[in-house]
Amino acid sequence: MTASELQPDQQSARWDDHVLVYEQVFEPFTNEFAQPAIAALRAAPGSRVLDVGAGAGGVALMLAERGLAPTAIDASAAMVARIAERARAQNRSIDAEVMDGQALRFPDATFDAALSVFGVVLFPDAVRGLAEMRRVVRPGGLVAVVTWTEPQRYELAAELRQAIQAACPDLPASPLPAQLRYREAEDFRCLFRDAGLGDPAIETVTATLAAPSARWLADRLAFAPGMAATLDALGNHRAAVLATFAAKLEAKQGFGAVRLAGAAFVGYATVAK
Repeated sequence: MTASELQPDQQSARWDDHVLVYEQVFEPFTNEFAQPAIAALRAAPGSRVLDVGAGAGGVALMLAERGLAPTAIDASAAMVARIAERARAQNRSIDAEVMDGQALRFPDATFDAALSVFGVVLFPDAVRGLAEMRRVVRPGGLVAVVTWTEPQRYELAAELRQAIQAACPDLPASPLPAQLRYREAEDFRCLFRDAGLGDPAIETVTATLAAPSARWLADRLAFAPGMAATLDALGNHRAAVLATFAAKLEAKQGFGAVRLAGAAFVGYATVAK
């Protein structure tokens, strides 16, 4: 797959421009989904855990806080630099490396467990990425993946879609985001099977994105390459869409803090002995 065929969120270099706003707006939301994924690993203190598609390091910091030994990899150099910066600031030991998750530079069975929170599901070749995670985890270790499901319950996207339809109803619909490829449980199971992990245990988890106000959130909606591309495509309608987004949300939740729910699958499987 060529770079021009990839969606914005699949182009690692584009994430370099969204590090801090992603950390501020969206990472607290995704961290809520990470909690059950970390628990599913059943990793003892000191265990070596690989975090694939680690973003700005929220999950890696959570692993370190639990006494685990995380290695965080991401293809965005700016994201990895931010992980290292946050680890130093919080006096946490995290090995952070710039790396393609589809071709991990680790020997077989290096880690006791691995997880990817909305990371591997974005890869152009997600099966290869998950197979690499399996390869570098010791036999008997667990691999966990978090992916979006039930998009109709993803309230942030629903609110933005309604605002776009209200402000520019003739705009054509956007293609399905790559991260929704595994929104159906059977498709998610097939990802694990195709990667050589067998059938995973799957649970549905809900979480809430919280923001100080609707206007605050509207000002920071370009927190990821895909969201930025969606807003850029609005052209002269962008300001009207963002104003409509904020106004509709204020009508529903008031002028103070707002909360928007979402749902995800947490799937995990054991590496065969």
